Amino acid sequence: KKQKLENMNDLILQNLDVGTLNCAANPLVGHRRPTELLVDAASAAAIRGTLTAAESGTTFLVPGLTSGTQTLALPAPTADVVGCYYTFLSIATVAQDLNITTDVTATKVVGNVSKGDGDNVAIASGFNSIGFDANAVIGTFFTVMCVSTTAAVAWIVLDAHEGIAANTATLNLA
Repeated sequence: KKQKLENMNDLILQNLDVGTLNCAANPLVGHRRPTELLVDAASAAAIRGTLTAAESGTTFLVPGLTSGTQTLALPAPTADVVGCYYTFLSIATVAQDLNITTDVTATKVVGNVSKGDGDNVAIASGFNSIGFDANAVIGTFFTVMCVSTTAAVAWIVLDAHEGIAANTATLNLA
């Protein structure tokens, strides 16, 4: 005996066969987060080209740097970039500053850094870069995520962790 459908939701629910998901028999395997080892520019210069939306989710491994403050540019905060995120992880004492910069002065990275006692240096506010100070040690990391096309709040700092004792002075916002 067929029932009369009152609306489209009834039709969808009546014809939906979800089956079962057996994770033990069909585990998600082989999934890896993309990584890229950055190569020391050996001078005060860009360490590589501007990041792209296609690289979202990548963890960039930061080696010891040999000379000058090096930079890496975030993409402009367009609709295609909102939701993109990038993680930066030091795999050695960085030895030189590395700044992850916004595309233009009006575009901001919103965040704050710890002063080591469980408190923050100041409330979160907008900056033009986040990065590693020269004394950042292995294991220091942070993630930036594009959350808006509005320049003043386009990027936000997530998961900032300083690898040095007392969690101070290895990350910078400028």
